[in-house]
Amino acid sequence: MKKIIKTGKEKTVKKVIASILLGGLVLGSLTGCGAGGTGEEASGAKKVTVATTGGPAPYMVVDENNEIGGSDIEILRAIFDRLPQYELELVKADDPLTGLTSGLYDMAVNNYAWQEERGDLYYFSLPYKTGYDVYIQRVGDEPLTGLQDLADRGYRTEVGAGSNKALALERWNEQNPEHQIDIIYAESNFQIKFQNIVDGKTDVAIDDGPILDTLIGQFGLENDLVGNPIDADTQEFIMPSNSSYFLFSKDDNGAALREDVDGALKEIYEDGTLSEILTRYFGVDTSPAAEDLEATPN
Repeated sequence: MKKIIKTGKEKTVKKVIASILLGGLVLGSLTGCGAGGTGEEASGAKKVTVATTGGPAPYMVVDENNEIGGSDIEILRAIFDRLPQYELELVKADDPLTGLTSGLYDMAVNNYAWQEERGDLYYFSLPYKTGYDVYIQRVGDEPLTGLQDLADRGYRTEVGAGSNKALALERWNEQNPEHQIDIIYAESNFQIKFQNIVDGKTDVAIDDGPILDTLIGQFGLENDLVGNPIDADTQEFIMPSNSSYFLFSKDDNGAALREDVDGALKEIYEDGTLSEILTRYFGVDTSPAAEDLEATPN
């Protein structure tokens, strides 16, 4: 048998090949480890972080297991079920909009209504539901007929500073110096706000009818409070577009994400999923009108 003798050149070539193979294995390992740090999952889906305060119910609810649910969250999940290129991550935050501004979050959901001030800072989605307001008053109290009636009775109404309701009532006071509304600023939760009316600390709240219908029984106040209708002119003044929107960062990434979310929102509108969710939560379909899904507010 002929003996084969390896030359130094052959040994060198084999060492180079082994080094290349080893380098490829190391590089592949490093690439796999780094995927999560860029927001890209191993499956190729991009993580989208959505922030919410987790309230008010029934729109956003955090259960005993710290799981976030509610009508708005269920709508959000239905949307992302149709967007396999994204992985949805929900985060409970005290101030979703500050985190959205800083780039900490990709989206915010918290029953947000359109405000021009917010429109300067964030992209708004198409509306995903509409709503209606009521005057929440003590049982037996004469129903209010409008904001001038509210002012002339000297009624105190509690609002959160900077909220849509607060801005509207402040605008009313600026325009009606002879009919000033007594505004009480507080960040009370709904139970405290409702109890304040019962106790006479305040006299009325202007809030969503679905919120009252959902919470009044939970708080045991169904014999104490009632939701009286708001006339069309007052509703137009308080909140011309009583719809809810998802918010996005106002940059290229936010614009691209909004486009995808709006496309999926139209899908769940057209196939009846949106109607089913809203009807199940509120007993009535509060989907936006078809023409409202033709263009975003900004």
